[in-house]
Amino acid sequence: MTNPDPVDVGQTDGTRVGADPVAAVTLARRLAEVTAGLAGARGELSALLHDIDAAVGVGDSAHAFRMGFAPAAETIAESLQDAEDRLGGHRRALVAGVDALVDADAEASARLGRSTR
Repeated sequence: MTNPDPVDVGQTDGTRVGADPVAAVTLARRLAEVTAGLAGARGELSALLHDIDAAVGVGDSAHAFRMGFAPAAETIAESLQDAEDRLGGHRRALVAGVDALVDADAEASARLGRSTR
């Protein structure tokens, strides 16, 4: 995502940051797609569990099956939700970081424009 800086880091104060906005947008889009895919998987899991519940029926065996299966299914659903939330957070952080770089670049450009007049 970063491009090599043509200025040697040893020649700067070490505060230069370079980012490829196209790569950042592509990465943010991919993160959003994966997050949506996880949400879809959670929905499919919920529908599958509903179908399994209907197929199992009633009685002691069905109750025992549900008691054994439900905690594992809940753990899976929580893990999917956690992954979805984390990826969403990473995407938001990426977008905020790129926005901050763009704003800082625009501010620096404006300052340079004023100082050369």
